[in-house]
Amino acid sequence: MNAPRLFCFAIALWLVGFGSSLSSSPLRAQTRSGQDRASKIPVLKLKGNITITRLNQINSPYQEANLSITPDGKRMFFMSDRGGQKWSRRPDTLDRFDGDIWESERINGEWQAPRCLDATVNTGRGEDEPNISPDGQAVIFQSWQPGWQNSGGPYYSAQLQNGAWAKPVGLGGGINLFFTQMRKQTNDQYGTDGAAFSANGKLFVVACGVDYDGPMDLYFSRKAGKAGWLYCQKLDISTDGNERSVHLAADGRTLYFASDGLGGFGGLDIFKATLNDDGTVTNVTNLGEPFNTKADDYGFIVSADGNEAYFIRNGDAYMAKLTATMAALKPEPVAVLSGVVRNKSTGAPLVAKITLRSSSTSDEEEVSSNADGYYSAVLHLGKTYQQIITATGFKEVKRTVTVPASQKSSALQADITLAPL
Repeated sequence: MNAPRLFCFAIALWLVGFGSSLSSSPLRAQTRSGQDRASKIPVLKLKGNITITRLNQINSPYQEANLSITPDGKRMFFMSDRGGQKWSRRPDTLDRFDGDIWESERINGEWQAPRCLDATVNTGRGEDEPNISPDGQAVIFQSWQPGWQNSGGPYYSAQLQNGAWAKPVGLGGGINLFFTQMRKQTNDQYGTDGAAFSANGKLFVVACGVDYDGPMDLYFSRKAGKAGWLYCQKLDISTDGNERSVHLAADGRTLYFASDGLGGFGGLDIFKATLNDDGTVTNVTNLGEPFNTKADDYGFIVSADGNEAYFIRNGDAYMAKLTATMAALKPEPVAVLSGVVRNKSTGAPLVAKITLRSSSTSDEEEVSSNADGYYSAVLHLGKTYQQIITATGFKEVKRTVTVPASQKSSALQADITLAPL
């Protein structure tokens, strides 16, 4: 089969010269145990009509991949090799360029023409796999830029400051150590094809392997307080086949990924599973038709409210509306808390830090409001959180937020006013 041409890794070839190309390579033969596991995986049979819409505003004649959407559904980030900041032509084909990260805004329910992120994020080396934070104030992405080993790469975080993206900072820790060692062992041929971060920023999952067009496996890392990111470990769902294009839903537990090693309709199929705290993967399910076909299907993500699904087919982005009858397809429900932070005296919007701590677990999330005072965070249903709001020159505010228990995702509004010191 031909592996999907998800070019999140292609520009890494610049680091080793222009002699290599992205041609298809044979996949590993599936073991007997893998065949046995595949035969036991259920296939969803979705009820109701599913309308799939091609996102013409997002797509181009070039490759689009690795979608990421803010929990409020207002902004979309993705990779495109249509040419953007400091672009250069790819070595394997002269009609494509290195990957850059693009952003589209949703206005009145319609996605607008995308724009390329600042040159502080995008370089001539290729950037990909964007993950936007719940508050929309940070984007984590991959870049094989020169010196990534010493700058904490290949995954970086850039903060949005005064409407512009600040200089990216490498995540470092076990993620950096893992890829530094893997690239060294494979003569800089080790690559990735999709990465995901949980909404609270403490869990990382990535598809990677020793050959860019060969089979890949899924690995994960957790952020352990001051120790930072732990060394990446392989997930037990990985097969002798090919696992790619991973996504963590807003609940931080539901995992979507593509694989050709678990049986299915042919080529890469999209699967849903549960990622447990101990790193095991359970409840593996094939999404079935119409999301899986005889072709390669991948890049599947679900909006935080569970009402929309997005995926990639033949290098283009598509959207599907999900109804209540499709609960088996959706992740666990969550609540999206949003609001505006303002100066109590003047009513002017404020940039502030909002910390949310669960009273029943160690769950904690930090988000920021933007220049318009807007903030957004993902919370778990049926829990009570302490909300702490701080801003320079203003009195700290503490209050309690109780998220109702429900069988479906919900949206909560909580505006905030801060009094000057």
